[in-house]
Amino acid sequence: MVSINSLNNQQYFSGLVYPKDLNYKKDLQKGLSDTFGINCKIENLNSVAGPDEIKSIINRLKPFNYEVGENFRANFHLHTKASDGNLTPKEFLEQCVDWAKHIVNSKKVNDDLPAFSAAITDHDNIDSVKEVIALISQEPEKYKNFKFVSGCEFLFRGYKEPHSAFEAVGLGFNPFDKNIQSMMKGFASNNHISDAKKVMKAGGIFSWAHPIVTPDKINDDFFTFLKINGINGVEGNYQYSKWDSEYVNAIKPILEKFIKQFKMFVTGGTDSHRKTIF
Repeated sequence: MVSINSLNNQQYFSGLVYPKDLNYKKDLQKGLSDTFGINCKIENLNSVAGPDEIKSIINRLKPFNYEVGENFRANFHLHTKASDGNLTPKEFLEQCVDWAKHIVNSKKVNDDLPAFSAAITDHDNIDSVKEVIALISQEPEKYKNFKFVSGCEFLFRGYKEPHSAFEAVGLGFNPFDKNIQSMMKGFASNNHISDAKKVMKAGGIFSWAHPIVTPDKINDDFFTFLKINGINGVEGNYQYSKWDSEYVNAIKPILEKFIKQFKMFVTGGTDSHRKTIF
């Protein structure tokens, strides 16, 4: 796994404090006020990870931390009812809190990672992301062992024909940023890869989603295309639970070779569409 510092964004943190994320939290405060009429203290948003904290968390996670089981510590690909999933924002939070509590009680938290971190990544929709941030702001103590990451799974076009479309997960952006509202077109949208800059300007980073689903793109040309357009990560730890294990095991070494060659950071998740984060 390549360090996320390959993004050329220096980490600034001391213990659990990330000074550069302060402006991000202030933007969330304004967004909550403008959207929901909620006025909260900045510390009420401690459980919402800012861009620098997200990079730090991803950099410290191990591949097995994305696997459902006793070492499950992160899930950065999940869907809710805002797109084609079945979880409500409240159900998502309740399950995340329960699992974080389980991790704490199991005494496995002997590292500098949060007990559990998770993102909502609905298809070209951030309604649930905003709602979760609002819920966290109202009961911050309840979510103290959990880190929420704002996210969205974008369908982009712009690669060469005939297979120009692909999906990428954006993480850590400000969901209240007005410049990205035009991208929220719902499932099977038609965003162009040039629109990715709007998400990056809102603080986001990108990870190519479920790469083994589209093996025709696991090549030098497509990875070069990703890097040119600011997509510096890959879901190398995506959980292909319904896929043929022989196929997955055969293609993963090829994928990992390109991840290292192009110095991509690695994320992952379950991509659950059911009423469970697992």
